Amino acid sequence: MSTQAGVEAGTPAVTPAVTPAVAHAVTPAVAHAVTGPDAARGAVSDAVQRVRAGLVSGRGWTGIDVTALGRAELLSTHRDLARMRRELDGMLTYSSAEIARRSTPEDGQGGLAKREGFRSPEELVASISGGSTGDAHKLIEVGDAMNREENAAREESAAREENAARDGAGFNDGADAGYDADGSPGDPDEAGGDSGGERVDADGNDAGTDGSGHGPNAAVVQLAPRFTCVRAAVRGGKLSIDGANLITRMLIRIWDRRDVLGLELGDIDRVEPMLVERAHGLSANRLARIVRQLEAQMDSGRHALTEELQRQERFVTMFEDQAGMFVLRARLDAETAAPVRAAIDALVGNALYNRREKDQVVPDDRTVPQIRADALAALARHCLGCDSDDLPLATTTVVVRLSLADLQSGDGVADIDGGSQPVCISTARRMAANGEIIPIVLGGNSEILDLGRGIRIYNRPQRIALIERDGGCAFCGAPPGYTQAHHIRWWSRDCGPTDLNNGVLLCSTCRYRIHRDDWQIDIRNNQVWFTPPRAIDRNRTPRLGGRARFNAPRPNSPELQAA
Repeated sequence: MSTQAGVEAGTPAVTPAVTPAVAHAVTPAVAHAVTGPDAARGAVSDAVQRVRAGLVSGRGWTGIDVTALGRAELLSTHRDLARMRRELDGMLTYSSAEIARRSTPEDGQGGLAKREGFRSPEELVASISGGSTGDAHKLIEVGDAMNREENAAREESAAREENAARDGAGFNDGADAGYDADGSPGDPDEAGGDSGGERVDADGNDAGTDGSGHGPNAAVVQLAPRFTCVRAAVRGGKLSIDGANLITRMLIRIWDRRDVLGLELGDIDRVEPMLVERAHGLSANRLARIVRQLEAQMDSGRHALTEELQRQERFVTMFEDQAGMFVLRARLDAETAAPVRAAIDALVGNALYNRREKDQVVPDDRTVPQIRADALAALARHCLGCDSDDLPLATTTVVVRLSLADLQSGDGVADIDGGSQPVCISTARRMAANGEIIPIVLGGNSEILDLGRGIRIYNRPQRIALIERDGGCAFCGAPPGYTQAHHIRWWSRDCGPTDLNNGVLLCSTCRYRIHRDDWQIDIRNNQVWFTPPRAIDRNRTPRLGGRARFNAPRPNSPELQAA
């Protein structure tokens, strides 16, 4: 794409009209991008600077050939633009929430949205932005959450000023202070106090409080989550609106059930910064998986009800369409889907591995959906009495992971490898009764897994342990069925042992990329770290991989405790 011709022909750039208020508000975001760390180091090229200047002036990409940008220039520009977009979206949340506040049902036809000819504030916001009402609803929800902090801060400030005024006045209104109206000492009993001068109510509590220390002279107590970390991340362009919406909605649902769950505000305050930190560098889909897992851990009772409802909604439909094609459609709960997904993923992963690693007489040009269709047919033939053992299912296992404490108590949730939806402990016990499904009880003893150099191929127990640590492909997060266990220090070249600390799960695509680009892999504290080559990151900053990156932390994990 090149829009260079307009400038070269002398066509003047058209700058959109911007109100003074908006110009004043946008300036800090743009200035932050222009003077960011890349600019400070002088690492951003002239082309990148011109892109930023084009955003400020309203010219956009005019005069810049995006196809001519180098890799570093393109990525740096895209990151800056994405950050500025998040900052502007963060500003939109405030105006969207204010539009909704002025369009409340109590205002009737006098509400802002109705006066503008719209049935709801979402429709009004969507008509202005050109987006969907669903996106507008997210903006309003996040704006409401952001306003919690500012509203609470204003209330606290007002309360402190009122308290300061009271303290300054000394409550010198006669009997309340233990003095007569003329300023002479009065009778303590008549003043409503005891001999010590303390003022108490009929219940014996300090009259300056409500019995819990929360009276007009007490410190203002935070009574609901304020989402301070989410607010700071959104305003700083570090957290998207989708991410903020996922985090705040989940925490509000948990807070609404605090009495049932026995949670305090400190529990919410510990989880919020951890989720904001995890959101960095993840797509909304990846973050939604972590949020869903963490909510199930924090509220296993509600999750059990959700799981039962999902089980009741499972179905498979089969029919022939008018073209004679057989149409198969399914919607399965986590327990029902686990063996289906594990078996199909194993066959798909094997086909992709063979395509890349083995010489084939006839090249395999099937798409992944076509491979899945063939895998389903192969499984059906096998079940109908096929004696062949060619199906690569010998190492395929459905693994259910749960903690020893949850297993003993019956509370909590368990995870199924390959899926993001947790299951309750009763479901995990039922699945473990199947001989083809292996439960991993965390914290218990297990089989000896380190085999040294006696064996080259990682065996089944070792693979299960690697799945427990890596969750799937440690580099991209692909399901376990798409992966193979690989030696970090090569077996043949480096004499690397077949041990867990020298093993990592990688899909064939990521394995090829890591070997081609010479990434470094390290295992530290049972976590996988990938260090990029200087051609990709000249600072060679290690990047966390595996389950520690793509999954929610487990209950009582060091990460949650530290938060």
